[in-house]
Amino acid sequence: MNELQKEYIYQEIQEQGEIARLILSKPRPSWPGARRTILAGAGDSLAAAELVAALYPERRATALPILAASEEARKIGPQDALIAISVSGRTTRALEAAKRAHQQKATVIGITDDPSSPLAEEADEVWLIGASPPTALTQTNYTDEAAQQYVGYHHDVAQTKSFVAVVLTLAQAARPASDPDEDDLPESINSLLSSSFFLPIKAPAESLAEATQSFFLGSLAGFPMARYSAYKMFEYNRLAHFSDIEEYCHTQYFITREGDGVVLLVPDLASSHRAQEISPVLQELFGDRILWIRSSAVEPCVGMDSEIVVPAGRTLLSNTLGFVLAIQWLTYFWGRVGAPDINTFHAGYDTERLVGASLRTIRQSRIRLE
Repeated sequence: MNELQKEYIYQEIQEQGEIARLILSKPRPSWPGARRTILAGAGDSLAAAELVAALYPERRATALPILAASEEARKIGPQDALIAISVSGRTTRALEAAKRAHQQKATVIGITDDPSSPLAEEADEVWLIGASPPTALTQTNYTDEAAQQYVGYHHDVAQTKSFVAVVLTLAQAARPASDPDEDDLPESINSLLSSSFFLPIKAPAESLAEATQSFFLGSLAGFPMARYSAYKMFEYNRLAHFSDIEEYCHTQYFITREGDGVVLLVPDLASSHRAQEISPVLQELFGDRILWIRSSAVEPCVGMDSEIVVPAGRTLLSNTLGFVLAIQWLTYFWGRVGAPDINTFHAGYDTERLVGASLRTIRQSRIRLE
């Protein structure tokens, strides 16, 4: 425990109960009364947009990858809205989408952690996620000249708390007024931050770390969570894939090898039935390491020794965030195995070079407004 407390990722995971409390204490933002609403994001922000769109289909929001959203912004109009998501507020394509939406007289809402960022300045309305101290958003610990310009996050590590903050902020606006209050959500999150929940995850995570590659499988709302899981693994320099459960059976299983790690996200009965069918096949024919992350409301898989059980929450949102916390603990314990320095981005592998490349490809791409 003392070792974990020195690690920034552990510290950021532990902050999420307080972040939830602060977000829920603010007035709920109003969902745009638009004919059409586009949610635009890249990386974790895309996964957050997809997740909230799946949780609240009555909003009829379309979550798009950021380049597709930027192109789609050319086609919207004054009755439409674009919600651009960028934690740093500096993602170039998010700014491009916002500018194009404004050219079409559409409403632009920016979701960011930085109130002084370019996205905040461009948006008609800003929904701040409040995940990081403002003073931390203008500095880094990088030494490379290019990497030092890559600012906008609290610590220079794989992001965790910002994802939950974006999901909560977006969900606060999207969820219907008739939904139950989420007053007990911070307490529910804090229970998943306790050692009684996360310490049992450490052993299966370290066992999976022996796998050469991993697959995260989820359907419906589980699909964006599978995407998020794989993205976390990338940030720990681990080879990972994500897929809808059914699409995995049709396509990705062709690249599955003996001893691979396969994590099935099982929040509901439909996912459970499909996972029950494919898990024995993967174990018997491939000899893979299988792990279920399942809701306590779902029956366990017969013959499945390795699982993470997420306590069923009172609401759809609390259930979902329970899975997100389980994913964060799993990928963190998995990714830290063999990492030369868990307190830097990409777990210490070629950090400065990778961040310098990110600056050139993400933050300094030319914005075209033809």
